[in-house]
Amino acid sequence: MAEAFSFTVPECEQGVTLKVKAPDGVTLKIPLPENVLPGDELHLGKGEDENWGITKCLRGVPAEADPAAPEPQWWSAADLASACAGPEAVTVRMETTKGPILIKVVPSWAPIGAQRFLELVADGYYSEVAIYRAINHGLLQFGVVKGTDPRSSQYERLPDDPLVGIPYAEGIVGFAAAGPGTRKSTVCIMKADFRTQLGKGALGTPSTETPFGMVFPESMAVMHSITCLGDIPQCGGKGPCPGKLEELGNDYIHSEFPACDFVIGAATV
Repeated sequence: MAEAFSFTVPECEQGVTLKVKAPDGVTLKIPLPENVLPGDELHLGKGEDENWGITKCLRGVPAEADPAAPEPQWWSAADLASACAGPEAVTVRMETTKGPILIKVVPSWAPIGAQRFLELVADGYYSEVAIYRAINHGLLQFGVVKGTDPRSSQYERLPDDPLVGIPYAEGIVGFAAAGPGTRKSTVCIMKADFRTQLGKGALGTPSTETPFGMVFPESMAVMHSITCLGDIPQCGGKGPCPGKLEELGNDYIHSEFPACDFVIGAATV
């Protein structure tokens, strides 16, 4: 039986979960890493634990750009700062084990997403939540709780917001998703600029990649100080597994990843 195989990523949205049959007959559910694109060749292999995982990705030949496709109309840094200082912006103070991170939520950027995030904050959802995915020059991700925790089943998945031109710049905050209409409670904070990969498309197009806020400039140092344990195993990393976190809760993190940072709480100010 083959212990490794590869396949070409089909045309799909970034971040979706693909179903692929392995040589041993097992149907794998593979969340695509954010830097994997359609046409790339994804290689998988079995580890010592007999589980399949991504071993490498070979960049495919990019398709020729559609000359009729519009260029993304990104907001400028000045426009982003002006919106964060405007009257509709809401400040959220997120306490972490490394210190506070202040976030400006701008509802007009993503009305549905912003409303949900503020609802979660008001409900106390982000209390003792592991920052289980933290990647150098990548992102921070948190929001997974134990499956038996009442918070896990309290909220429905959200419909997508339309793109309005907010770039995935350093400090941008949005929800993680596994495909259209799957945003719920897991949050991503960008530690670098990903506008060439995320949030692209014609203005007004419904998308999961619709940021709803931005980290204060004075909180960037704390954001960057969060311990980076690496990517999740499903994306070829050695960091915490969100599936095990959902199954075992924070005991799994404390036992196997004691250096992992946490969101202690969050509130509007």
